[in-house]
Amino acid sequence: MRTKILVLILLIISAASPFVDNSTAQSAVAAVDLECIPPNGGSVDIDVSPGSTLTGFTTCTVSNPTVHVEKISITITSDGLVTAAPGSITVAAGGEEDFQIAVRAEARMQASAKSLSVTASVQEISGVPPPNNAHATSDNIVSIVQFAEFSTEMMAPVVELEVGSNYQLEYRLYNTGNGVDSFNIELGDDEFDDTSFSLPIRTVQLEPYYAPVRFRVMVSAPDDGLNWKIDSYGKHTMEIEIKISAESELGCQNGNCLKTTMTQKIIFYENQTAQDDSGSGVLSNSMDNQILVYGGSGAGVILLLILFVVIRRRK
Repeated sequence: MRTKILVLILLIISAASPFVDNSTAQSAVAAVDLECIPPNGGSVDIDVSPGSTLTGFTTCTVSNPTVHVEKISITITSDGLVTAAPGSITVAAGGEEDFQIAVRAEARMQASAKSLSVTASVQEISGVPPPNNAHATSDNIVSIVQFAEFSTEMMAPVVELEVGSNYQLEYRLYNTGNGVDSFNIELGDDEFDDTSFSLPIRTVQLEPYYAPVRFRVMVSAPDDGLNWKIDSYGKHTMEIEIKISAESELGCQNGNCLKTTMTQKIIFYENQTAQDDSGSGVLSNSMDNQILVYGGSGAGVILLLILFVVIRRRK
């Protein structure tokens, strides 16, 4: 008899259990999914070169896997960057919503990689606070894109160099971009008689925002300028121009080579006037000595004439 009663109770329990709604158990649990994908599928790239928008974007999708409407808050940690995104989103049961995050950097910010963390947290489920803490996080990388920019300076755009000597022409190169860059330096292929140029350093690497790097062009002046034209000061002169170019390696890697060319003017001279003056002095001294000789000889003749007249009177 007891066995029959126990079997009857088990049958009643098994028959009653299908009437329990599983969704009731699910309604007590909040859940959320989140995925953020930048436009290029990698990092959020931001161009900070002069004239750029300074802004990058990523699109996020927040999903609600439950059977209830959820209100989901959006929180962003951006490693010092300025961001714009909705503060919260309401997502239907089993639905999903897209939203965009805009990330803004400062102009000329140094090239670097920064973190961007997006968190979606369930605030309400069917209009009431959830019984559990439900959140999802998507981590992204923000890439501050490097750009190439530089300037050059000639210490003396016009120089006068005397024949027979060696000189060093000095120049400066400034890296005004936002990252380490290498620069190739070249001399023009012009050739000038009896004049030689050399460039000891042809590649330099420079950090941004640092002191400029200095480079030099070695010049060996001609030994003789007698065939050159004579200027108003009596000097023999010859004027030439040489080209010095600098090119950014980063600029060429980006497909638009960044290059600048300086024009250096050089005036070679030979001070021929001084040599002429020296020769004139020798000639003048020689003439003076001859005058003295001639003057002394004339005085002797006059004395002889006077002596001859005195002797004749005595006779």
